[in-house]
Amino acid sequence: MSEIRLVYFMYHHYQHCFLSKKPLISPPATESFTLFPLLPQELRLQIWDAVAEEPNTVELSCTPTASYLPDGRWFSHTKPPIIFRICSESRAVAMAHYEVLTFSPDVVGIPCKTELYINFAVDTLWVCSDMHIKWARMLLSKNDQLKEKLKFLAVNEKLWKDLNQTDLTPGHSGGVLPWLPPTTAVACELKALEDVKFHS
Repeated sequence: MSEIRLVYFMYHHYQHCFLSKKPLISPPATESFTLFPLLPQELRLQIWDAVAEEPNTVELSCTPTASYLPDGRWFSHTKPPIIFRICSESRAVAMAHYEVLTFSPDVVGIPCKTELYINFAVDTLWVCSDMHIKWARMLLSKNDQLKEKLKFLAVNEKLWKDLNQTDLTPGHSGGVLPWLPPTTAVACELKALEDVKFHS
């Protein structure tokens, strides 16, 4: 009798545990993590640091001169990183990683209307291809902030060659001396420069 009860129990249990062959509907995905504020502060700060160290591209250009803008106007379509707008804690971390790009008084042109944030440790300054060599040279060779801290640069290849152009100087014997970039070359002015990428 006990064996019959056991078989019945197993059969009954099997019927109720049988899985349907229909695909299961997964719960809707969510992009928010509502428990983030409950994490320990140390962990939250590490996460904000990781976000702040994500490389970005900071675009910069200058409008052509006009009668009402004889020196042009600097502008950028790059928006402030999202970490500045999440909360006061994230903004405090961002301020430790980013700097506002300043424009030296020696650089002609009206500065950007909005603050342009750049993390010099990881961000690339993208000099737009339509920038005239005059403004590009002033920006890169007269801006102390860029001269001391800029590591990554993206620029039009022809513009970069023009900014670092050298002329051959005849030697005393009538020949040509070996060439090194002169100290006036923009590449020599950017002391922290590590990588230059070319764009069209």
